[in-house]
Order: sequence, then C-alpha cells, then structure tokens
Amino acid sequence: MVCVLVVFFAAAPVLAMSPKKEPELPKQSALPVSDSSGSTPQGSSLQKTADITGLKVAGKSVEASGSPPSAAKKDSVIIPEGFVVRKLRKGESLSKICENDSVCQVIFMKVNRVDQRHFPVGKRVLLPVEREKAEKYVPIPTTLTDSRGEREIRIYLSSQYFGAYEKGVLVFWGAVSTGKRTNATPPGKFVVNYKQRFKKSIKYDNAPMPYSINYNGGYFMHQQSLPGYPASHGCVRLLMSDAERLFTWAKLKDPVTVVRNGK
Repeated sequence: MVCVLVVFFAAAPVLAMSPKKEPELPKQSALPVSDSSGSTPQGSSLQKTADITGLKVAGKSVEASGSPPSAAKKDSVIIPEGFVVRKLRKGESLSKICENDSVCQVIFMKVNRVDQRHFPVGKRVLLPVEREKAEKYVPIPTTLTDSRGEREIRIYLSSQYFGAYEKGVLVFWGAVSTGKRTNATPPGKFVVNYKQRFKKSIKYDNAPMPYSINYNGGYFMHQQSLPGYPASHGCVRLLMSDAERLFTWAKLKDPVTVVRNGK
C-alpha cells in the first residue's frame, strides 16, 4: 500500500482552552499540533507566543513585527524554546530562511512535518532561530511507561510524529504523514514483519516505497512525500533520512505501536 500526495495544508495548532472564546488561527496552517496527552513536550515553553497579526494572546492583539510577551497565559499557542512562528513569504526557500544551515533545515522539516518539495509558502510555521535550544526540542514522550520490549517504534497519529525507543527510552524521532480521513491508519499493536529496501507498490503503478518496513498486512512505513498533514492511503510516510535510519535500526519482530494520542 502506498501513500499519495494531497495538496492542502494541516489544520491550525491547538489553542489552550479559555472561558472566553478567542479567534483561531487560519485553517490552512503548517504549524504542528501539541501533544494531545496534555503534557508539555520536552523543550517547549509557554514563555513565548505566536507573533501572528490579529491573534489575541492573553487578551492582547500581537503584531507580527512586535516582540512576544515575556509570559503567555491561557489563550496562547505553545511555541518551543528556540523557535518563532512566522509566515513564509513568496520567494523564500528552506535554504534561504535557514541561511544554508543544514541542521536548521532538518529541524524545520521534522518539526513542521514537511519535506523540501512541500515548503509551505504563505503558511505560518515554526522556524528555528536558536539552534542549541531548537535541537533539544522533542514533541513526543521521551520515556514510555508501557514499553513493549528492547526496541519499539511508536507512531503518534494525533501529532504526526514517530519515536524509536530502546528499553522505553527515546533514541530518535521524526515526522510522519499517516492515512487521510478516508484511508485512516489503524491504531493497534503490531510487529515488524519484514523489510524491503527497494520496494515498489503492487497496487499503485509501481510507485517507489524506499526503505519499506511492513508491520501490518498491507501497511508499511517508508519514505514518501510529507505535506504537513495526514495524506496517505494508510501507510506511514517518512522523511528520507528518517526512513533510512529506521530501516537500519529496526529488527524483525520489533514491536510497532500506533496510538491516537500521546499516551
């Protein structure tokens, strides 16, 4: 089963609840959502808020060119330390906004869950501006209380990330694009059945599926396009670098757990 590209962007980031209804971000946004488990991801902070024109934060309208308040209250978007939120302008590119810093580019793609082909011009994104802090950001649990073995791959459907764990401790993580609403990726407990480096789709015109890891019938983890939201026919799409690393790291019969939220 292979993932296909759908051209539209993810929903807006999750705003904290407030008795007073505040305006939401535009629906077409590349911003990642927060962990639905309710816990704050490692490296995140509520001390910075989105510099988005017209967004009311703690009862104040924040201008795009202004400095964020020193402390955010309930009506705020969670922004990790080392990042800012801004709208990508026409003519910009990933290499340009990162000033040709390859580490910045990798962080940008992972956190915003996009590949280089889907640079979201015109959308609001998380942009790493302090490399040391941005590198420490982890949007998923760093430890598991319900680890299933020596190694485990856990896929988080709500936040669209995966984690590779050893003895319940996170080793590395990355972005995913799982099944769209009409072909949702099913949650559950599975194992790595087999791996195939140069697999091609039997069902979808021999489309390439590099670094395929089969874990559930016709469902695979493999490299494919990442537009920033669930867009596949059920497979779990990965960035090329993550697909290659996961393919090398995973072993047959390793547990694969697909969960709806961060728990």
